[in-house]
Amino acid sequence: MASPQGRKPPPSRPRWLGDLGTLAIIGALFGAVYLLPPDNSFEAVEKAGRITACMPTLYPPLVTADPAEPGFDVELMGLIAEQLGLRLTVLPNAAMAKDFNPRSWRVTRAQCQVLAGGIALTTPVLSYLDATAPYLSTGWAVVSKEPLANLEDKSIGFYAGLSGLDRVALSRQLRAMGLRPRIVNSAEALEQGLSDGTFDVGISEALVARQIAGANDWSVAWAPGVEERYPIGIGLWKGDLTLKRKLVSALGQLEADGSLDALKQKYDIADIGGVMGGGAVPDLE
Repeated sequence: MASPQGRKPPPSRPRWLGDLGTLAIIGALFGAVYLLPPDNSFEAVEKAGRITACMPTLYPPLVTADPAEPGFDVELMGLIAEQLGLRLTVLPNAAMAKDFNPRSWRVTRAQCQVLAGGIALTTPVLSYLDATAPYLSTGWAVVSKEPLANLEDKSIGFYAGLSGLDRVALSRQLRAMGLRPRIVNSAEALEQGLSDGTFDVGISEALVARQIAGANDWSVAWAPGVEERYPIGIGLWKGDLTLKRKLVSALGQLEADGSLDALKQKYDIADIGGVMGGGAVPDLE
């Protein structure tokens, strides 16, 4: 019986075989990419001659019930469609204004190519959808006749609006500051209370607050102590790159020719920058 010391070691595998295997795998992956179906997302809407946008049933000032002034986002999508040589169809979806989770909206690619009307570019949204660059922003904001340093000893009106912002977190923050706002049931009631002196300050979703401020030449700022602020853009399905490029290009043209600013003026959407009492926030739009 041969001793273990007398056995020859098995021949080692040449290193080049491993390198060749790695190259084969990389080549197969690149080949798989080329076998993917081409992105014809814009070609499809161009062939149909129209683009369908899912939007909330109501989300002022972005989507309204007024045919003469249907809302900022409705008109913006109309201008984009016009730029692209398309007709716009709006598909109402009541669930979209209730929260910022697109999975709960029950929208599908078969229903619409884009989503608008307050698409907050949050982490859950961007994990599900692609999006354009933002053009507006949302969050909790304060509106008053004149700029104020703080909310101490102020009579405060509160209107939640239709957004999916966290009202519980805001309420907790206001209680911690010793504040007890009075709840009103409409933006009009909040505006009237500020106008007649019932309230020194109004707190609402930023787009509502900005519209009230813009219509009356009042001051608007982000609410202090609240970090919930989000950019707003147009959502579309992941992988629709050709359609996204067209949307981004059209938005850029509308911004360059002043159409975007004209829409903000039409809907009295005032600019908003700093936090009440001082402090800057990242550029959200």
